[in-house]
Amino acid sequence: MPYTQEELKNSTFYQQLIDRDEQEYLQRKALLLERAAASGSADDGSLLYKDREGNILLFEDPYTGKLYEDPSSKIIHNTTVNQLKDNETVVNSILDRKLREL
Repeated sequence: MPYTQEELKNSTFYQQLIDRDEQEYLQRKALLLERAAASGSADDGSLLYKDREGNILLFEDPYTGKLYEDPSSKIIHNTTVNQLKDNETVVNSILDRKLREL
């Protein structure tokens, strides 16, 4: 039978388990920040932490659930959009401009 939230708050084992998980989480974040600082790279958004599958890892405060306001949560994205050249032939090869009745 599962424990209630109140029983978990009073369980020494569960509280130690939670504390250990939180400390491991904070140590992992500190290690990644240390590695990024040691790389000497400029903070241009290339210091994002990714897992093996390429997912971006963002760290939040384990006590409040809010994201940290530090370089580990800074994502820089290039918003430059390539524009079509003002050339009718190129535009017509991409867009079908022929109108037809339905």
